[in-house]
Amino acid sequence: MKGYVLFFTCAMAILIIGCSDSVRSTHRSADILDQYKDSVKGYGIVALWDDGQRLDTAAVGVSHPGVDLTVNNRFCIGSCTKMFTAVIVLQLQEEGLLKIDGRAVDFLPSHPYIDSAITIRQLLNHSSGLGEMLDNGFLNEPFVNPHGDFSDPVLFGHIGPPAFPPGTRSSYCNSNYFLLSEIVERITDRSFEANLNERIIGPLGLKNTFAYHARTIPGLAHPMLDGEDLHEMPKMAGALVSKGSGNVVSDVQDLNRFVRALLIDKTLLDEKSLAQMSTFDSTAKSSMGLGLFEREYAGRRLRGHTGRQVSYITYAFADQKTGESFVVINNNANDEVIDVVFERLVAERPVDEGL
Repeated sequence: MKGYVLFFTCAMAILIIGCSDSVRSTHRSADILDQYKDSVKGYGIVALWDDGQRLDTAAVGVSHPGVDLTVNNRFCIGSCTKMFTAVIVLQLQEEGLLKIDGRAVDFLPSHPYIDSAITIRQLLNHSSGLGEMLDNGFLNEPFVNPHGDFSDPVLFGHIGPPAFPPGTRSSYCNSNYFLLSEIVERITDRSFEANLNERIIGPLGLKNTFAYHARTIPGLAHPMLDGEDLHEMPKMAGALVSKGSGNVVSDVQDLNRFVRALLIDKTLLDEKSLAQMSTFDSTAKSSMGLGLFEREYAGRRLRGHTGRQVSYITYAFADQKTGESFVVINNNANDEVIDVVFERLVAERPVDEGL
């Protein structure tokens, strides 16, 4: 009996060690990041690879001086927010509360530069022709004047003359997603934050995702820029300016869970909505859908989004053919390493050790 127990215990130990080792070493993300540790100074990078069965994460560098970055740190994910906003809009269409080919002005106040012909779809795929609200220095206004007036009327006032007639071409523009967040709030009579919590954060069980950017969020990786720690700078003004377009805070594992729910497991939208979201206006390297891009990395066509906000850079993509997802985030907008790290994470195949 003792021999049997000893054999069983040893067998279980071998099984546990074997499985644990294979999970930790299925991908070279830690090895990839380790090769750049001497280049990552005064900030950090966290990377994630997931194929639905094996999850691999790694971090290098610091959250802020004297504190190492970990895979549990939270970051402002910038324009990856647009994926969340697009999902909410398409969910509202599924509920019969709007039609994406309907007029946007039906849900917006009168504005001299918002053409009555602009559709909600054209806001979603950046073909509205609207002027960029963050132009003419307004992008930096939350930092220059963090306690200024960033109310909705002021933000509407920064939407300038159109760049082109609606539907004639596409040009990436944050004004589109500010207006989409306004449409969401006016249709539901609830804040964008409440919609995000009820429609995405709650159902997916996201514990580290917030609809705003603030220094009071525990575990927030500090925005580091050229060695300067910007953490104590008030951030809510920036969150207001980027509502719906770049204000969400998350961590790599929550963001990965969202990307997989949307593109791999397909639980956030019905088949028709996801097909609409994935209708792309193609160029050679990148295609624009509804809050979604299809881009080529390391010879593979991935779907997702990138983000830049304050001093963070985010990549969040999935390969729907293989079921893999990739998330890389840093806390330094001037970092040149993160682009190479993401390409290598996509290019270097997992090592199935012991599987």
